[in-house]
Amino acid sequence: MDSFDQKHSKIDGMTDSALLGNDPEFDAWLSRELKFDEPYLDDNGFCEQVMARLPAPSRRSEKRASRMQYAAVVAASAIVAWQFPFDAVVTEAVRQSISLYSLVGLGLLASLATMTGGILAARR
Repeated sequence: MDSFDQKHSKIDGMTDSALLGNDPEFDAWLSRELKFDEPYLDDNGFCEQVMARLPAPSRRSEKRASRMQYAAVVAASAIVAWQFPFDAVVTEAVRQSISLYSLVGLGLLASLATMTGGILAARR
């Protein structure tokens, strides 16, 4: 049995109270295990120096990333539209005598607002 198994063999037979979250012994064990006792390793600015030496992203790569984001949004929208039950919505809209044009317009506006928000959030 390796040291990991020896260290964690105490929790093999968890009680129902531990699973329900009201076992003080389990809470104490979990607190001990999650405590971070590792010392911070100072690298004397090595990571910052490496990051500073990396080439700056080119305008071309930023445009490519932007195009990829737009393509991903369009692809995701196409998959959702493909899976959407348009026939059931149209039938229910006719039954409820709701203007189909207002439903489609509302759906398009909501989709465009959501996609625009997602793209703007991803760019920040």
